[in-house]
Amino acid sequence: MLIRVLFIIFILKSFLFSYSTTDKNVEILAKVVDKNSTLIHAKGDVVLYSDRYIITADEAFYDYNSSDLELFGNITIMEGVQFSSRSGYAKLNLKNEIGKLTPMFAYAQKGQVWLKCDSAFFNPKAYITKKTVVSSCNVQNPDWKITFSSGKFDKKNKFLTTYNSLFYLKKIPIFYLPYFSFSTDKTRRTGLLTPEFSYSNDEGLYYVQPIFIAPKESWDFEIKPQVRTKRGSGVNNTLRYVDSPDSYGEVTFGYFKERKDYFEKNNLKNRQHWGYSIKYDRGELISHLLNKYSEDGFWLDFNYLNDIDYLNTRDSSKRVYDKLVQSTLNYYLKQDLDYIGFYAKFYIDTSKVNNEDTVQELPTIQYHRFTNRIIHDKLFYSADYKMTNLTSKKGFNAVYHQLNIPISLHFTLLNEYIKFKLSENFYISEVNYTDKKVYETGNGNILQNYHSVQIYTELVKRYANFLHTLYFGIDYTHPGYSKKSDGFKYIEQSEDLDELKSISNNIKENLSLSLVEFFYNKNGKKLISHSLRQSIILGNLDSDEYRYRDLENNIKIYLNNVTIKNTLLLSYEYARISKFQTSVDWKIDDYKFDFIHTYQIKREDNIDLRDNYLTFNAKTSYVKNYNFFTSLNYDMEDNYFKSWSIGWTMKKKCWDYKLTYKEDRTPKLTSAGSDSTNIRSVYLTFNLYPIGGVSYDFTKETKAVE
Repeated sequence: MLIRVLFIIFILKSFLFSYSTTDKNVEILAKVVDKNSTLIHAKGDVVLYSDRYIITADEAFYDYNSSDLELFGNITIMEGVQFSSRSGYAKLNLKNEIGKLTPMFAYAQKGQVWLKCDSAFFNPKAYITKKTVVSSCNVQNPDWKITFSSGKFDKKNKFLTTYNSLFYLKKIPIFYLPYFSFSTDKTRRTGLLTPEFSYSNDEGLYYVQPIFIAPKESWDFEIKPQVRTKRGSGVNNTLRYVDSPDSYGEVTFGYFKERKDYFEKNNLKNRQHWGYSIKYDRGELISHLLNKYSEDGFWLDFNYLNDIDYLNTRDSSKRVYDKLVQSTLNYYLKQDLDYIGFYAKFYIDTSKVNNEDTVQELPTIQYHRFTNRIIHDKLFYSADYKMTNLTSKKGFNAVYHQLNIPISLHFTLLNEYIKFKLSENFYISEVNYTDKKVYETGNGNILQNYHSVQIYTELVKRYANFLHTLYFGIDYTHPGYSKKSDGFKYIEQSEDLDELKSISNNIKENLSLSLVEFFYNKNGKKLISHSLRQSIILGNLDSDEYRYRDLENNIKIYLNNVTIKNTLLLSYEYARISKFQTSVDWKIDDYKFDFIHTYQIKREDNIDLRDNYLTFNAKTSYVKNYNFFTSLNYDMEDNYFKSWSIGWTMKKKCWDYKLTYKEDRTPKLTSAGSDSTNIRSVYLTFNLYPIGGVSYDFTKETKAVE
């Protein structure tokens, strides 16, 4: 619209009469311009522009002494590039910006909302309208619209307030609102967000009304009071902020109190649930003070709560079953070939009365030297050092150090067809610990080195219709010198010091073979990828080890609209397939299907645990603006549906909705142990642009029947 008007102005300047008033901020162009005293009469393709407006009309009368402007026929008034109006008759004063439009059609570009009315009065702050229709859909036959007897459009805040409003779907009236207000653009602002509704036969009606506070661009605050009519009530709050172009922070805290009858019926641990978390992500914390080759990053994710139900009451659709809540702090600084890292982990085990014996990692410090050559360009080295401090109030404390230094030699034979990599790896570790449960202290150290040889080839050959690349490699590792102190041997054998066993670094003689190949068509498009890996332990075996590790075979086939993947793990120990997984992804025109079948057997404590399940997803947008979808997860081993859903979405420029029916069988923790629950849910999400929308969630829980 603006470009068209400016183009008209440019052309008209070439051949139309014009008149510049004594007010230098107003200029009028037209085919015919007459002046009578202080009154200017313009007729024929009238264009008027000032500091605030660009106006076009068939005819105009302008008094430059009083600044009164009267317009007739095909009137377009543009205020900047975000708001424009059309009318047949208009009268306004350019100085005080007060006027009247009869009738009026207006369009707010940011929110893509239009309104039309019989008449409108305006001033510098607002438009006042009578007998108005508003929508963001097609003007001729809108899918939805709101009619109201009177309304006010705030120019600055872009808010439309309506009185005696009636909401229509097509031509059918749906509901009446005596008062209604909404934003016509997407500018971040203080106000009410979309409410959330759901229903559960166990918790009753769930209602949340979020309140959004945005005083500045750099931070905002969200308050989410909630009510569950059969369970209790609470509030969750989130503060979001940025303090630099490379950072983002978030602080959340909340509280929920159970109804007495719900608390006693479900035998919960606490009647009141509370907690808080702090997240902060920052790049260029200090690296910008060093040099352009420096890079650093800081990440904090701290969580504290009194029990797991604090997380479960924050959202109606999410359930948390992991009893271990982790907090993390990471910082790294990288410069050229050097890397320094500082990490910390803090754990809360919600299944315990207290966490005095829970082991925390506070902190871990790492230094890493990236691979670099030694004298010659075929000889390389790298280094990695870690210090970790494990601590607890009533468990055990330990400090251990690890140093790993690999040195490698690279060379080729047969005109670079055969490549060799010889490595010598040195590993040193030391640990000091105190077991507070048995009042025992100890220490240990280990010194090891091992040798490795890698022989590989990388080949490429072009055929008439395709290209084939091939990698084949053999890796051989042989343990060298190894010395362990008696204290370290005790750590490896003790069942009370499992947290320290990972530092033993037991390297065994082994051989690994790898084959990786790709096929491409003559245009460079990938057709097939295939990999085959086999690892063999050549040295002494532990009691729970088998010499031949599972053979792993992966293949992917890329057709025009179909991708087929298969993973096969073959167990020599049990002479069977330990995993067989096949997936088919098919996308053609408006249809998309995903099919995954997984079969696997894991052996734990001399018991075979078998999984055999099928996952299927499908969706289609064959019908314009509609997307139909379905999914299922079927347990073929136990012969039941773990979950399935069906639904559809409708999406247009001005509105959308999504309707889903879903069934899940979900594990549930009670004071009597594990149980399972059938959850049947209906989800409905309804959005009108830019007004917002509502979500409904109706859920029913029943005990699963085996």
